[in-house]
Amino acid sequence: MKNKPTKRSQPAQTTPAAATGDSMSAWYPYFPVIAAVVMFAGTLSFDMLGIDDHMATVENPAVRNFSLETLTGQFNLGMFAPITWLVYAIAYALGGDNPFWYHFFSVVVHAFNAWLVYRLLDRQGVRQGVVLAVALLFAIHPIQVESVAWIAGFSTPLFSMFSLLGMLAYQKHAHQQETSFGKDYALALLFFVLACLAKSTAVSLPLVLLVLDLWKKPAMGATKRWLGYIPFFGIALAFGLYTFHTRSASGVPATIASEAYSLFDRFLMICYTPLLYWSKLLLPVNLHVYYAFEKTNGQFSPMYYAAPFLLAGTAFLAWRWRENHPFLYRGLLFYGANILFFLPLYTVGTFELCADHYNYLAAIGFFYLLCEGWITLQKMYPKYLGAILPWIWGITLVVMCFKQMRVWKTTISVFNHAIEKGAYQNGKMFYWRGIEQGDLGNQPAALSDFNTAIEMDSTLMDAYKFRGSLYAQAGQLEPALADLEKYLTSDPENVGVWNNVAMIQMRLNHLPEALNAFNKTIALKPDVPISYQNRSKVYEMMGDKLRAEEDIQKAISIAGKRNKQ
Repeated sequence: MKNKPTKRSQPAQTTPAAATGDSMSAWYPYFPVIAAVVMFAGTLSFDMLGIDDHMATVENPAVRNFSLETLTGQFNLGMFAPITWLVYAIAYALGGDNPFWYHFFSVVVHAFNAWLVYRLLDRQGVRQGVVLAVALLFAIHPIQVESVAWIAGFSTPLFSMFSLLGMLAYQKHAHQQETSFGKDYALALLFFVLACLAKSTAVSLPLVLLVLDLWKKPAMGATKRWLGYIPFFGIALAFGLYTFHTRSASGVPATIASEAYSLFDRFLMICYTPLLYWSKLLLPVNLHVYYAFEKTNGQFSPMYYAAPFLLAGTAFLAWRWRENHPFLYRGLLFYGANILFFLPLYTVGTFELCADHYNYLAAIGFFYLLCEGWITLQKMYPKYLGAILPWIWGITLVVMCFKQMRVWKTTISVFNHAIEKGAYQNGKMFYWRGIEQGDLGNQPAALSDFNTAIEMDSTLMDAYKFRGSLYAQAGQLEPALADLEKYLTSDPENVGVWNNVAMIQMRLNHLPEALNAFNKTIALKPDVPISYQNRSKVYEMMGDKLRAEEDIQKAISIAGKRNKQ
């Protein structure tokens, strides 16, 4: 056949761009850096979001009260990430709770990562045009917005930076003839440890090194190569196991998001997830903060059931064409190695079974496959595939990236966008937006969101707590009391809610009920002076002046002890 691909049609291994002597090509590694900075500079004015941002930064003891002890002796959001917290601490020292410096470091790290991506592929012998295209796509693709614009998501670009540095150091080590393990190997191990200390999902790096060695045969012998893998896999295993400990110690249950699914469901989800991601990478429409694995009448959509066969077919083609079109298996393996631990088979305490930021590093493999695949198809069908199409696609990505960044400007805009796309997460999106509306003082909108959340899922107990507080502020005491008492059925040890119930009962002149609620409050937390002061008022209203005076004296005594301390 005329257009049948042959080994001869494959591009020869290219010399790294920096060695070609082309004055323009010497600037190529910096084009993605410039693109990343220009694209994401607008995020410097974005808010600190109500989606873990405060908990990860200004409410994190390792950030607010920085010391070696707080940096290494506690967990935050169920994670142990001292390198990430260290950068947060620097941002906090520079500007406190001003979000500028947090966003600044995120943009800088992302831009540096774009440069590292160029270097990585260049050293792998990828043709120069593809190297530049992949690095540019990495820099400006809309799917990267979540990782760069979300302060609490900064751990993803940061661990990726150390992972990429580890890959580059390992590349240098792998293509040396020396029989000993030298400086480059030690640097690769060091960067790997730093990556794991930035985010535990960096444990995928040993698999990526295997892919890089398969992609470009190392100069070192097989024995040295396999011995060199052992420390990497040992470190990965240690950090992986430690992650389960940090989650457990933080009170975050493992598999919280996946426990509702059967093993077969999860198998379908695992097969479906890469296909969903690839569609988003190819045409990034409907990107938002949450993707649900939803069933209709107890069944997934047909695409879930087709997904295993589509993946198997893709794998077969990669194997079948491994000689003539090796870019296919290389790109798929690189993508797979980096996405493996983000797939929804076994999650560790997160509702995010599927999220944009999981693709941050993995996208490199898909972009490489896409660029090489386009070149191959263009050669096979030059009459039908014009050179203008990639430019149209690229410009479209830039426009969509700017549009996606606006989504991440404020907490309300993030939730508005998700709700507009139908991502309700069984009412939780309305619940989270309601919390933010309440913090902003927009009580009617907050109340409306809590009502919607409870209508969608009557088991959202926290929604009753917040709605009850809003009712109380609005003077609607009976519905406030009903909501707070409903919440206490799920959390009977909550001191704050018991105190609120007691105050409402007192305002309603339900004195015996108010007394019982204050008794419960004091029993749960007996060292709070205001509780005794409030109970004394109830005793006074009931005509029991002796006990009222005793509570006043108790409050004075506790306050005096606190002042001495």
